Amino acid sequence: MTFEGLTEEAIKEQFESAEQAQPVQYAAIDLGSNSFHLAIAEYDGHSFRVIGRLKEKVQLANGLDENDILSQEAIERGLNCLKLFQERIKNIPAKFTKVVATYTLREAKNAKAFVEPAEMILNNPIEILPGKEEARLIYDGVSHYHPDIETALVVDIGGGSTEIILGDKFEPINLDSLSIGCVTYQRYFPNGEISDKNFKQAILAAAAEISRIEKRYLSSSWKHCLGSSGSIEAVYKVLVELGFDEGFIRPEHLLLIKDKLLEMGHIDRINFSSLSLSRQNTFAVGLAILIALFQELNIDKMYVANGSLREGILIELAEELKGNDNRHHTALSLMSRFNVDQEYAIQVKNAAQHIFDQVADIWEINNPIYKNYLDWACLLHEIGLSISFSKLRLHSAYIVQYGDMPGFSQQTKESLAAIIANQRKKLYPEQFESKYDPESALLAITQILRLAILLNIKRDHVDISELKFEAIGCNQLTIRIPQQWAYKHQLLLAELSKEKAYLEYHKISLGWTIE
Repeated sequence: MTFEGLTEEAIKEQFESAEQAQPVQYAAIDLGSNSFHLAIAEYDGHSFRVIGRLKEKVQLANGLDENDILSQEAIERGLNCLKLFQERIKNIPAKFTKVVATYTLREAKNAKAFVEPAEMILNNPIEILPGKEEARLIYDGVSHYHPDIETALVVDIGGGSTEIILGDKFEPINLDSLSIGCVTYQRYFPNGEISDKNFKQAILAAAAEISRIEKRYLSSSWKHCLGSSGSIEAVYKVLVELGFDEGFIRPEHLLLIKDKLLEMGHIDRINFSSLSLSRQNTFAVGLAILIALFQELNIDKMYVANGSLREGILIELAEELKGNDNRHHTALSLMSRFNVDQEYAIQVKNAAQHIFDQVADIWEINNPIYKNYLDWACLLHEIGLSISFSKLRLHSAYIVQYGDMPGFSQQTKESLAAIIANQRKKLYPEQFESKYDPESALLAITQILRLAILLNIKRDHVDISELKFEAIGCNQLTIRIPQQWAYKHQLLLAELSKEKAYLEYHKISLGWTIE
């Protein structure tokens, strides 16, 4: 920046312009089954530059018992780690921070026992990623750090799961998440003993899982293979230590390292100087899984990727803040895939918006996530018609809860499915009780959805702009209806009477006055 020949006002303008161009800091937190990761990055509107990282080996997956209950000890380890992370991100606005959780919190039946206090510590919501969503974000991170790759196979070995992705440039083609992890598979090396028998058992177990999905990857002519994980990075560091600084991993490299480990005989005797102490106890397991991947997917050369899940999270966050929420594209894609009547769905959405605007403040749902829930519910409430009109709401809810929905966390899918499952007739408020969102908020969104569907029952572009909706407390709604409108819509008034009866059973008051 030069100031020669500039007036004081012009210099001030340059400083202001430079200040506006200062990059924004973002934070991505990945609550993995083996380690918790924090990445801090600066974003200048075009690209990310990572300026800080923190990693703590929590081994959350070790706290899962045979009934998928997470131990209090593991929960405490995780929460203590997050207190350290919070110190680092306390000056980064919450909207520039994204926190995701993977395998262990997907599986844990008592995940809320960790998530609720963790969210209080971080002052941020935690999104539990479905397996395929985790795979998609991994590919996002890898592909944006390797923009020149064409058709590529990407592999990530985590603490509880392994993600396998086939993609072309920036677009994933196949996404899979397998229950193979360097923490959960430690059971194949009991007491830390490294033997040929233990290696064979671990490799065979991993190979059996991989064989279920290998066909769609073997039949693809991918040009590059990239490995993105701490386990794969550790293997390459050991190779470099052994004198194989070639930039990639080959099958014979893995067998060489395996032989070295067999000579050492126990995880406590692993003495590679490139391995941290925290990586030692999972190294042999990660190597066994990697050997199985090479064997089953016919990999002859694997490069170590620069990007990972954290980078994918950062990219997704930046897109969301620019208004490019991937979840909206997913909803539209599902509508097309399941042949939803788009014109009708938009009618319902517009009616719901009219009601939402008038009651959101009183019902305390004036929050972007609840507006999103309502929009998505309106657009997707009929996707179950592709199965059958009978039990439509249950079919629609099932597709939302268990379908592949890029961008949607597990909690979001469950809450949205509960709303859609209660779209008509009998109400089941208990379906909202176990969700991460407040029960009252989900019930309020459901009431709006039900009214929007009811007011469009004839599917004929009914105009409800004259109707006034007045919320009183969280369980009472009154509709003010012009007399002429009421005279023209006797069927809708009859339907309102039925809805009133359904809601009264749950002590929810719905009334109207004709003026």
